[in-house]
Order: sequence, then structure tokens, then C-alpha cells
Amino acid sequence: MINKRTRLVTTLFFSSILLAIGGCLKKDPESSIAQVLLVPLTPNIKPIAVATPAISTDFSINGTLYATSVGYNTTAGTVRYTFPYYTIEPKTGSLIAYNVTGTPNKYASVSKDLEADKVYSTFMIDTIGKIKAVIVTDDLTDPTPGKIKIRFFHFSPNAPAVDVLIQGTTNKLFANRSFNDQVATPAYESFIEIDPGTYTFVFNNAATGATVYTTSAQLLLTDRIYTIAARGVVGNATSPLGAWVYPNKP
Repeated sequence: MINKRTRLVTTLFFSSILLAIGGCLKKDPESSIAQVLLVPLTPNIKPIAVATPAISTDFSINGTLYATSVGYNTTAGTVRYTFPYYTIEPKTGSLIAYNVTGTPNKYASVSKDLEADKVYSTFMIDTIGKIKAVIVTDDLTDPTPGKIKIRFFHFSPNAPAVDVLIQGTTNKLFANRSFNDQVATPAYESFIEIDPGTYTFVFNNAATGATVYTTSAQLLLTDRIYTIAARGVVGNATSPLGAWVYPNKP
């Protein structure tokens, strides 16, 4: 007959074996990810008024194809962008490429250390013959409750430096912003906070104050994050100066 002491010793013995086995088992590490957005903002034109066939691009990261046949949105005026972020494995020295559709030939590429748990936007900008790729870091931490976060990029290659204001106000949300200036001034990648609402933005020539473009009315919802950019080419009938708006956190 097994007494209580024997039963206790046996239980402790087998428990120690199970703990030892459990300690030897390796748990799979949690997957690390980064997220990357693709934005083709190169108009389908050569310098002013010289028309060319539409171009499209394939988007790849470290040789892996993520999107094909993506072109510049030729809708006039202000456009909303709806492409998703792509989830990828973080990697030092990652190569982000915009290729001629169906070929390995690059329109442009950019290298970046893509870090775990970071979010990035990439842009193909400038006109044909001058195409370049740029990448920015997206801070998608929540805005202050009841606010929105917004930032601005200047991606119109021949537009003057601009101040960005809300129509009907004199306060400059973004001052003296010039083409692709976030490369030299990474602080321009950052967002500012404003109240939610429906806004029309004006891009004024920073030197003269003259309005060079006015967006359509944009509904910006509470607790969301947005990027707005100048796009297109001043003086071109095919792809004129306009604006691009993306809800980074819709």
C-alpha cells in the first residue's frame, strides 16, 4: 500500500522532470516586422509641356516584388491615396527599388536600414530623366486625444518654396518648404498637431505670398494621422501642380 509520503515524493520527482524538460524547450521568438509604403509621384512627363507615354513602376524591397504596374495618378487637383503599407522583415542596408514595370531596370532606388517595429514611406519623385527615390520615417504614435497629426512634403520639382496655410487664416502650418527639402532637414519628416475638421489648404509662394495652389476640402478625422504633399509640375497641362493626401493612420 502506497502511503502519503511515497505519493508526495513520486509527485515531486515527476514534476522536477517536467520542469527540466520544459526548461530545455526553446520558444520561437516573436517575429519582427517593419512596414513600408510605396508612393509613385513622378508625373508621366518630361520637363514642361513635353508629353510622353504613361509610365508605371514595379515596387520591390531586397529583390522581393510587392506591387506591379503602379502609376502616377493623373486625376487633376487633390487626390487621396489608398495603397496599404507592406509588411516586411527588417534588414540592415535594405534596397527599395522602383523598377520599370516587367523589368529589373530601376527608375530609382534608395538604401535604408529598415528597423524592427518602424514604419516608413517611400516616394518616387521628380520628372522623367531626373527620377529619384526618397524614404522617410513615419511616426504613427497616437496624437493627443481629440487632435490629429499632419505633415507636409514638397514634391513639385519646379514649384517655388511654399508656405502652407488653412484657407481663411494667416497662421503658417508649414513655412518656406522647398522641393524635397526633408532630405537635408529630417525634422521635416515630423508631424504637427491640429484640431480635426474639414480644411482647405493653400500653398502660397513663400517669397511673394501669392497663392500657387488651393486644395479641395479635406475631412480630417479625430485621432488620425495624415500626410499632405505638393505634386505635379507648374505650367504643365498634363500633370499640373496639385496635392496628394494620405491617411497614414485612417
